[in-house]
Amino acid sequence: MIKWNIQLVSGIFLLAFFVLLSIFGSSIAPYPPDYKVKVGYMETENGTEFVAPPLAPSKDFPLGTDKWGKDILSLILHGAKYTVFTVLIVAAARLLVGGIAGVFGGLAASGRKKGKQGRITLLTSIPPVILIYFIMLGMNINPSLSSFALIFIQGVLMAALGVPGVYNVVYSKTAEIKENLYIMASVTLGGNKSHLLKKHIWPILKGDFIILYLNETIQVLHLMGQLAIFNLFFGGTEFQPDFSIYLSMTNEWSGLIGQSRSFLSYSQWILIYPLIAFILFLLSFYLISQGLSQQSRKSHRKNTYI
Repeated sequence: MIKWNIQLVSGIFLLAFFVLLSIFGSSIAPYPPDYKVKVGYMETENGTEFVAPPLAPSKDFPLGTDKWGKDILSLILHGAKYTVFTVLIVAAARLLVGGIAGVFGGLAASGRKKGKQGRITLLTSIPPVILIYFIMLGMNINPSLSSFALIFIQGVLMAALGVPGVYNVVYSKTAEIKENLYIMASVTLGGNKSHLLKKHIWPILKGDFIILYLNETIQVLHLMGQLAIFNLFFGGTEFQPDFSIYLSMTNEWSGLIGQSRSFLSYSQWILIYPLIAFILFLLSFYLISQGLSQQSRKSHRKNTYI
């Protein structure tokens, strides 16, 4: 009887749903991102009524509208691509650069060179949110640059600041694997570094790489959420001094949450629905990571040792 890995299957389906949502979200959104409900009299189920946002969830607006009359569902769908693709691409960039450097660094390191890892560890002592905040603050609020340019700059920063952490993990794991007796025996029999990487190290590391990638996606989501607390929204922040409010220019989900956190005590749907989307997206990576962790442990026992 086949035993299903419920966590893995659930996570994959959930992630696939969000990827599809990011691709087709703007096409299936009920309203354009700049649509606003007009204040005035409108025909409703109870007759003619005076309508002013925010509007509670209804037939016309399944998730309600925000304070400015924008449809919450449409904002979530339009912002999906900025949230999903940013997380996937930034995490991939971290893993690609830090992972490759860590593998070759671990292979090349001798007993004396292992201490070099500590130099890169110092870079991780400063929280990335602080560095990105002070770098992006002047250019992100009421920006003169386009949203695409801001996305590129902030994406590069988030990727670069995550590389040292990935490097350290992969470096340590590679150096640890290299100390195994069966690898030392392979070296004695004439195996070069290319042989070691292909036949011994990579079969063990590939499972860890997938889990590390999933962990990095979670870290990127956390970082976007932390920046949103400081009104530094991905893709640009519009500040309206007359009302002292900050608005996301791309409608990415952490930005929708950050700009709506004042609605915790009333009109809660404005905050709750973007928060649910953000949490479910985060949950998809967690479920896949937990599901793969079990398989990774089993795969280590199947490797060829000679």
